[in-house]
Amino acid sequence: MMDEVFDIYMLTRMERYDPSVIRREMSNKKVYLYDNGLATALNYTLSEDRGKLLENLVYRHLREMTQEMYFIRNGWECDFVAFPHGREPLLVQVTSRLDTNNLAREIKGLDAARKRVGSGRTLLLAESIQPGFDVPEWIRVAPVLDWLLE
Repeated sequence: MMDEVFDIYMLTRMERYDPSVIRREMSNKKVYLYDNGLATALNYTLSEDRGKLLENLVYRHLREMTQEMYFIRNGWECDFVAFPHGREPLLVQVTSRLDTNNLAREIKGLDAARKRVGSGRTLLLAESIQPGFDVPEWIRVAPVLDWLLE
């Protein structure tokens, strides 16, 4: 009984995207906490990685938009593929700092997801964004805080 309560109120999981329900169910899962404060208070390893905390925050916000969410990992990773009801898919990458060191990796993750899903809006969220680099026009780059407040 206690494990069921913990699973319902403390943790949630997200499956890897695959059109096949069977392959989706058999795939690895990503686990998210409902509360970043709890992670920090428990000194959970997630609290040591600011990027993971941001990803967890974005997960909670996206979950309010839709229950149909996945991640893609096929050479490159896309953090979230969300399917809001009645709208095109939303492909999201989250990083604590966007700079020349990780820009190519984040773009490749979104591009791989776009090829896998077929279409969709793409969003690259970061807490800190280094100015002065070019991003393909099909990617919207935004600070996490601004996106959360929209």
